[in-house]
Amino acid sequence: MSEILTLFREHERNREWFEKNRETLVEKYDRKFIAIYERAVVGFDEDIGRLMERIEKKYASDRVTVEYVSKEKLQLIL
Repeated sequence: MSEILTLFREHERNREWFEKNRETLVEKYDRKFIAIYERAVVGFDEDIGRLMERIEKKYASDRVTVEYVSKEKLQLIL
């Protein structure tokens, strides 16, 4: 399996885990960014830059999914 496909599947599993556990995550991490690695929260912060500084010391950043947790669902317009 190609490295890109492996990364895509890892992020997809993390994203599915995030959606499945959204309610619990909102209770604990509302208005924070969370870092998810292998379907577990490995860090959180209100500032994404600070979060990434800590995460990059422990994990390969391309293997970590970062999500913003909020009671309100956000919609991004690209």
